[in-house]
Amino acid sequence: MVVEGEQARLGEASTRGVLVLSWDDVLRGACDPRDGHNVVLHEFAHALDHEDGASDGAPVLSRRAAYAPWAEVLGKEYERLLDDDERRRKTVLDKYGATNPAEFFAVVTEAFFEKPVQLKTKHPELYEQLRQYYRQDPAARSR
Repeated sequence: MVVEGEQARLGEASTRGVLVLSWDDVLRGACDPRDGHNVVLHEFAHALDHEDGASDGAPVLSRRAAYAPWAEVLGKEYERLLDDDERRRKTVLDKYGATNPAEFFAVVTEAFFEKPVQLKTKHPELYEQLRQYYRQDPAARSR
């Protein structure tokens, strides 16, 4: 793909494993680790999503049996965010996640690490899928 002209981007993850990050936005994301916005987490989530060659919001999971619950929960939560966005309802998730499933995975990754208690409270099934995937429980550390 060829893009002419200037484009403002916070970061970009390529399917070849290359991450490009705006240093100013890296620093901004590190200044407030609870605001739900972190370009490093966001772009690394995209890199994880790209591992299987597709950018579809479904990273490589540890077991084949994990894909059905992942698709069910993340699909349901993605639809919920689309509805919340359309109805202009406030949500713990950044509305940018309603762009497509790949952006949804990146946005929920940011929320998982930066707003874990809120995410676990408002979206417990989603939190559980991410807890299993990342093998971490940031909500337990936040108390």
